Amino acid sequence: MGALTDNLVPDIVEEEAINKELEGQIHTVEESKYFPPELVCHCGNDSEAEAVYYCYLVELQHDSYNDFQLHGIILAVRTRLKFDDEILAFDLDVDRGRRLQVQLYHSKVVTLTSEEIRRCQRFQVTVFRTLLDRNLSKLPDALAAVQSPIGSAVSDYLLLPSLGSTPEINWKCVNSFLFPSQVLGEKHMDFCSTQGKKRSVNTKTGVVCSCMLENSLVCTPHNGHIYCITGFLDNLDCNSLLDMRTGESITYREYYKKRHGINICFEGEPLLRGKHICKVHNYLQRSRTQKAKDSTDSSVELPPEVCSLIMSPVSMSTIYTYLYVPSIMHRIESLIMASNLKRMHLDHCTLNIFIPTAMVLEAMTTKKCLEKFHLESLETLGDSFLKYAASIQLFKTYENHHEGLLTVKKNKIISNAALCKLGCARKIQGFIRNEPFDLKTWLIPGDNSQVHKFNEEFLMPSVKIYSRGKLKIKSKRVADVVEALIGAYLSSGGELAALSFMKWLGLDVDFVDTPMPRHFPMNAEKIVNVDTWNPCYITGSMILLCLLKR
Repeated sequence: MGALTDNLVPDIVEEEAINKELEGQIHTVEESKYFPPELVCHCGNDSEAEAVYYCYLVELQHDSYNDFQLHGIILAVRTRLKFDDEILAFDLDVDRGRRLQVQLYHSKVVTLTSEEIRRCQRFQVTVFRTLLDRNLSKLPDALAAVQSPIGSAVSDYLLLPSLGSTPEINWKCVNSFLFPSQVLGEKHMDFCSTQGKKRSVNTKTGVVCSCMLENSLVCTPHNGHIYCITGFLDNLDCNSLLDMRTGESITYREYYKKRHGINICFEGEPLLRGKHICKVHNYLQRSRTQKAKDSTDSSVELPPEVCSLIMSPVSMSTIYTYLYVPSIMHRIESLIMASNLKRMHLDHCTLNIFIPTAMVLEAMTTKKCLEKFHLESLETLGDSFLKYAASIQLFKTYENHHEGLLTVKKNKIISNAALCKLGCARKIQGFIRNEPFDLKTWLIPGDNSQVHKFNEEFLMPSVKIYSRGKLKIKSKRVADVVEALIGAYLSSGGELAALSFMKWLGLDVDFVDTPMPRHFPMNAEKIVNVDTWNPCYITGSMILLCLLKR
């Protein structure tokens, strides 16, 4: 039978031709880049309306700071997040190999007035614009846009400071005075709570009460740095000596004149103690190393008149907590999208299965994201199970067919082109995370001055999603994610869960263990390609087959 090669089996040639045609159809797909609908809202102009918000406490645990502690953040959204009451937890690599542990869980429901919502938005826009831009040039436009609602869909949720680790909003911090503010005039000086210690201080913003500088956020325009002011240095003023790195000592007044060309006018005022605020980083990136100049331990002495006040009172704990919020929110956005993808399948699944949202997110994440996890391990598992399942199904369906034909049929089922087609039919391509988190493209909630556009789409007739721009993905990448999702379901829920997901995709595989009777009918035309019959292939075995056929 050595001459009976696969080329003599009539159906193999046709199946292989179809496979080659399918593989050549799709190379790159351009699809929408999805954004969680739970974080999007259509702004209106109803100033009297109240809104219900579902509050989630984001707990932060970090022990590396000696002089302050990070506190929690309250994520308030208008639509309840569908995490099946999961407590989501993940880590961030923050500095020098240390980790920040983050936990998210639902706390309560609150009702906010339109004025309270506006104050919350102004607070978070001020903090994020200051930390991300490192200057105040864009802040006025951003704050003006908060008070000018637009009719289109915008990123709309609140990120508010909590009272320590409790699920209560820190309204004192939210209501921080934004500068310039009329409340800092004579009326405030008359009713200042620190009557015994109050004094007027000259700043670049103007004359303010001394209590407003303690626990404040300031900017020094001459070098573009941001500082948290923790108090006054009553024993130092601009006539005090400053030790230089060169070993010489000069007064602070001489230093600012020589180094920055600034003439100090109020040299007798006590200096401020300021803590340098480091830049916001992508803390999701694996193997991230922090530069020495970003140390949180560095402090400086500042003349009040070179400082522009941004907001007060606001603690250093609050400011340093918000340094991590963009990375935290990007991960939460990704988890929400993973939950939505999981929900699309579970809404059509009759089995009682539980798949961790974090594992679905891992299956959606490629190596290009540069994060600590990616899909490759789950992809390997899913690929192996898919081949196993397809082989069993084909063997049961075509038990008497040539093994070469079964191999070709199996390759057709598990091909990248076939998996990409199935994945795209279920809109999986829009969920794929294929690029690292970029702080420059992160949307500050409530900042309507940013140029962005959300397009409304439907994953299914009853499932709405928003898209933000387009994303080009290779067909193999979509196929890899499909295999990784199969691996995620197999790893968490077993074979039945994986088979259920495959059936939802369009791969209907039956694993019911039933006896399979074996029959061996002699149908030579299904075994030998009579159309390409060549006398040179005739052997004794083939003559015997022909005789049996007759």
